[in-house]
Amino acid sequence: MAAWERVSAGLDYGGYVAWEAAVSEAQGDGGRDHVPVFLVLQPPAGSAMTLAEAIDATLALPDVRFSQHERDLLATERALAGTGWPHEVRVVLFCPRAMLADCPAFWRVLQVGPGLAMPDASASGEGRNLCTLKGDLVPTVPLAAVIDDGIGCLNARFRRDLGHSRIKAVWLQAPERVAEADDGLREDVVCGRVLDEAEINAHLADGGDEAEVYRVVNRALLPVTDGALTNRRTAHGTHVLDLAAGAAPWGDDPLTAVPILAVQLPPASVRETAGRRMETYLVQGLRWIMAESLRLANGTDVPPVVVNISLGSLAGPGDRHAFLADWFDHEVARHDRLTGGGKLRLVIAYGNARLARLVARDEMRRSYPLELIWRVLPDDHSSSHLEVRVDTNVVAGLKLELQPPAGSGLSALEVDWPETGTGWRLAGPVAAVASSAEAGGQSLLHLSLGPTVGMGALPPAPAGAWRVVLRTTLAEPVRVTARVQRDDTPPGYRTLGRQSWLDHPQGWDWDDEARGYLAPRPASDAPGCPVTREGTCVAYAGAEDPAILFVGAVRPTLGAPGSVRPAGYSSEGVGHLARPGESLGPDLVALGDDGTALPGRRAAGVVSGSVTRMSGTSMAAPQVARALLRYFLMVPPEVQSPEGERSALTGNSDWDVPDRRMGHGVLVG
Repeated sequence: MAAWERVSAGLDYGGYVAWEAAVSEAQGDGGRDHVPVFLVLQPPAGSAMTLAEAIDATLALPDVRFSQHERDLLATERALAGTGWPHEVRVVLFCPRAMLADCPAFWRVLQVGPGLAMPDASASGEGRNLCTLKGDLVPTVPLAAVIDDGIGCLNARFRRDLGHSRIKAVWLQAPERVAEADDGLREDVVCGRVLDEAEINAHLADGGDEAEVYRVVNRALLPVTDGALTNRRTAHGTHVLDLAAGAAPWGDDPLTAVPILAVQLPPASVRETAGRRMETYLVQGLRWIMAESLRLANGTDVPPVVVNISLGSLAGPGDRHAFLADWFDHEVARHDRLTGGGKLRLVIAYGNARLARLVARDEMRRSYPLELIWRVLPDDHSSSHLEVRVDTNVVAGLKLELQPPAGSGLSALEVDWPETGTGWRLAGPVAAVASSAEAGGQSLLHLSLGPTVGMGALPPAPAGAWRVVLRTTLAEPVRVTARVQRDDTPPGYRTLGRQSWLDHPQGWDWDDEARGYLAPRPASDAPGCPVTREGTCVAYAGAEDPAILFVGAVRPTLGAPGSVRPAGYSSEGVGHLARPGESLGPDLVALGDDGTALPGRRAAGVVSGSVTRMSGTSMAAPQVARALLRYFLMVPPEVQSPEGERSALTGNSDWDVPDRRMGHGVLVG
């Protein structure tokens, strides 16, 4: 029988990084010896190093690689750095995994992405100060942007007229491919290819078959097994972009004047919904959009930028300290600083996981432990993760029991809550437990399970009911939150990931809305169920900047024309046992479905003239983005205000505490 082993090596950057390294060691890394690193520059203790010197030293490191837009952003920050350390500068770079053991003292690493191969490539060009370039964007006409999958960039809905696209550029991201000097791609793009407006217009002028153009482009960028969505009839990203900024070029919609930037995430990053790969490319995509908005504008006279993000991961600390929440806040502040008050709005889907049983929240006492059943499905080709958090000041006296499924032949783990930076691992690796401290005053216990199907040298983890028990022997009460990370496969991709979930004996009460015994028993009805529908939003819903809007979904109320109710799937904010800084609800809601018998919203398919229906908060968010674009386009800049934006969105400028499901109101119109 395999035994649990105590581990401490490799846990410096958290449970996900340690688990990926262990799996990579078991399977062989396949050349994935580089990692993306997200960091903030900082003055070393006792050093007189300036920000400019830290930027120069980072750019001079021999084994570090950058995308061209990162070099441009660093050159821009270098020009504004002065002689001291006037502001925070963040960097995204690629370095050998081995370098993580001895990072420069002027780096503070915030996140390490999953490993990737980094073949030899030609060097990127020197960075340029983006604030001094002369572009042609009109300052009063807003810029629409979307980060998603499957961007049908030739679709007529994104053209000014039949022969000219409104898309200024689309970054077709592709993992583990680097532009060589002789392959015809832009040398400044590390991952994938950028199609600019001229290239898109050239395809339109050729008058060829749109679907064939997509197939040719995808064949050059992606492995056949990746299944590019633009090779198909429908694509999430095209549908979202149409709802956000699409318009018929022969019509009189004022949005035909709005230019577009788009980032198409690589299929591998979307397929693996745990967010590790998605976060890596999403942050790079957002920084590319912000760099392009400066590059295309006249100096710092940047028009309002509205970015729609309708993809997301789950779990996380639930407050502003979540990696993406913190990074999004930084990007908004940085854009404001670089442009002298330029407007940036991030519109984000609040999430569709309300009914998925992925969150538990309870208050432990010495006589009342927390007991959960973590159900892991068979034939799951992805790892499963459960994040358990408590306040750091109550960790002493906590005990964990992790019981594998009956009949698995694996031994149980019964230990004290591990010290920070330590953990336990079941050889294979089949399972792991890692402890870490977080910036928000929480301690994280990260439980990882391997795929439940054998994958090469990696043995399968047993599928079934893993019993998780937490006890407190000293402090009480102890607030505990458990969140399962998303690992299912989105529609349109080969089904490899299957979603694990949390079960409990009190988790099956009557649900009036669903007309079945499907609802967790509320905490007010003792003994309540720790599994809850509260706090099921995306991982970064705790972002605090008011320029970041989270959008839930509603649907028409049956038998009550003109009224709406929350969609059952639309995530819910936290009410019971909420920690300071957690998301209490979406900012606002919009239609995610046209009716009970007509689910989803109608918008464009991949090729011109095709239409499809898709449902979810992913479809609600771009409607809010569209309303913001109309506001910035139609309201004179001198009249625009935060109160005016809120009124344009919900008809009410007084946003106080949001409703857990309806936020501050329904999108007007």
